[in-house]
Amino acid sequence: MSEKILIYPEALSDGGIEFKIEVKDNSLIGKKATFSIQREVFVKDSRPVHHKVSLYEIDITISRDNNLKVAGSLIKKATGSFPYSGSKIRIQTFAEIKIKKVLFFNSTTKFSLSNHLSTDLPKRAKVKNNAKGLIDPKDTFNFFKNLIAIPAKNQLSTIVIILIGFASLLSNLYIGFHDQMVSDHETWLYRHYDYDGEKESPIVKALAVCGTIGALIWFAMKKQLQQYMAFHFRTRISKINRESTVNVSKLVTGRSHVDLFDPVLRIVACNMEKGKYVRGYGSNRRTVSFSHPNRAVLLYSKRIPIISAGTQIHRYFDDEISFKPMFQALYPRQMTTSSHGLDLVWEVQLIVGDFIDQELIGDPNAFVQKDFFTA
Repeated sequence: MSEKILIYPEALSDGGIEFKIEVKDNSLIGKKATFSIQREVFVKDSRPVHHKVSLYEIDITISRDNNLKVAGSLIKKATGSFPYSGSKIRIQTFAEIKIKKVLFFNSTTKFSLSNHLSTDLPKRAKVKNNAKGLIDPKDTFNFFKNLIAIPAKNQLSTIVIILIGFASLLSNLYIGFHDQMVSDHETWLYRHYDYDGEKESPIVKALAVCGTIGALIWFAMKKQLQQYMAFHFRTRISKINRESTVNVSKLVTGRSHVDLFDPVLRIVACNMEKGKYVRGYGSNRRTVSFSHPNRAVLLYSKRIPIISAGTQIHRYFDDEISFKPMFQALYPRQMTTSSHGLDLVWEVQLIVGDFIDQELIGDPNAFVQKDFFTA
């Protein structure tokens, strides 16, 4: 198809683009078509789930020479796009023509616009290769000390979660083992064959379900164990630009039921690559979402020898921080949907040695996008 239709973009004085469409195949003349400018997130995986969004779209009839002028005001919708290639995703903006045949679109021509859109995105400052460690630090804690520190109702809830969770794990494993050892018509839950007739292992499917159950147990238990203290935003920031500063004591606050020894308060930000891929086959086929931290910066970090029980924690962090390093080192958000694209995440972390860590997720929409394009 790429040899039958050619696309030649030329810049206009108002910042728009004129697309000259040259038809090489006379049989296409008179056909209905759709011309669009698309932004697409390509997932780098053997079984990817890509996603794209239309930034501009118009119906046309193919003639021998088509000239389409897209005004600068419309092109600005795409100027937030910039070519990006990370470890898990690639983002590209392109012009596309779909030729309509009978009842559906089945002929497509694409042309990359990476070199024709003005992004003015300065080169990013260097960062350390420690994004995962910054945004998701390893949480080491003393379970029994943490359990004793939380209120009685949360202690009871934690114990109930553990008992029900382990009972579910053991029951699921027993069912998987039983179904593995019997014929297919005698299985309780996990069959030996999927709906397409392909052979599957019941015990393998049971182990996969156990992984999901284990994750749910941990998530529910973590919520209970965090109740040794209250920790929340004191002020919600609605707008953050390149020159914004904030006093940490006005940003977060909280109060602990117990003394906290050597706690560290950190404010971190990172780019998160998001997408989906397919795993499993047959009845076990599923779509998995991922969020992969790529670039990260540490905006603030302070260790306190001890925060006494009952004390408002914001009193210990009377310091100013600047968000400028984030604008210099990270990329602006470029999402096609909530599950696909390059996201911008920032959070406040309270890391405590003997207890489950606390975290507060900031609003990524607070950042002024255009300030990322300032040198």
